[in-house]
Amino acid sequence: MIDMKGLRLAAIVVCALLCSALAAQMSTLPAAEAIAGLPGPPKSPPIFSQMTVILQGSLEYQSTVDVKGPVAEVQRQEEQLASQNPHPYHTFTTLKFDDQERLIKRVLEDSLGTSTLTNVIRDGRLQSQTVDYHFTSRADRQEWQSWTYDDHGQLSDVRAGRDKDEWNHYLNFKYDARQRLLGYEYLDIKYGGSPLFTEISYSGKTITLSRFGGSRQNVFEQVQTIDDQNRVIDLKVSDLSGAELKQWYHVEFKYDAKGRVTEQNTDPFKLGDGDDASPIPGKLVVLYDDEKHWGEQKFYDPEAKLIFHARFQFDRDGVPTKFVIFDSSGKEMTGSETLFDAKHVSTTRPGSVEWEVIYDDHGNWTERRRWFTPADGSPRIMTRLIRQSITYR
Repeated sequence: MIDMKGLRLAAIVVCALLCSALAAQMSTLPAAEAIAGLPGPPKSPPIFSQMTVILQGSLEYQSTVDVKGPVAEVQRQEEQLASQNPHPYHTFTTLKFDDQERLIKRVLEDSLGTSTLTNVIRDGRLQSQTVDYHFTSRADRQEWQSWTYDDHGQLSDVRAGRDKDEWNHYLNFKYDARQRLLGYEYLDIKYGGSPLFTEISYSGKTITLSRFGGSRQNVFEQVQTIDDQNRVIDLKVSDLSGAELKQWYHVEFKYDAKGRVTEQNTDPFKLGDGDDASPIPGKLVVLYDDEKHWGEQKFYDPEAKLIFHARFQFDRDGVPTKFVIFDSSGKEMTGSETLFDAKHVSTTRPGSVEWEVIYDDHGNWTERRRWFTPADGSPRIMTRLIRQSITYR
């Protein structure tokens, strides 16, 4: 965990720079995707946390569906090269879109097998989603979700499961006269237990979301204050501690004209195990220069001491392509990369990482190349290559 003097945060930053990240693929369970797609309060902005620092240091590409224009199909090939991984892997992805530019199919192939995601959309609403997994070394399976709507087009029922078994059920959705969600019920069909009730209330610019477990005990609460653009500017989160609900953290946000967070202020609180994704107590300040495609982050602890300072470059889509970390004296820190030779022997070499991005005439990227430049002046080394071929209508 991070102490308030920032010593452990500095250690995390150094570790992130010195250790290469290991890429892993995992399946998102239907419950996670289903609840993420529920209506309700506005989404809170991404939080600057310990995990954010680690991910920024590794500078890994996060695969997204971020194409522009009348796209019919995308074929994406991702390759991690032997120089960074003694067991290099290749991933092939095919994305298909309907004439409304909505994703209707995604096929992912790698050495472990194939997964095929299919979305069924009718009347502009997602009706069902299935993901069929075919593995090379274990039994196949299917994960599924379904959405049902009432006569007013509002969500009324969500179910999710695996193969023939239902795992999760969201039901009894309630709305007010302004069609704002007031609450719903959740049943864990697979593991059983008491229903979980979610209730949402609105008072001016304040939105309160509460969850109740067995015996109607309040186990979680989120209080948001929003601005005129429906952006969260104040967030209080409380959870069950002992036998009562206690505030976990309180964070405030400021934005620029493009809706990007330029300031995050978090009240002091005691970080504990599992808090890697929670906001770090203190103040984050972010500056953007869109003409030069660079930005700057400065993080201060509750005593106003600067404990994290980074400059970053970003591409046309705002995705970071390079991070430079500075120590407390303002001196640039040198990162490292773990590389492998032909005999799979690893060595750690000081240097820097940067993504090179190539675009087509529609403004979509067609190649992303991850380069490691050794600090000793020797030639740079490509460690990751992602190609994207786009078919337009």
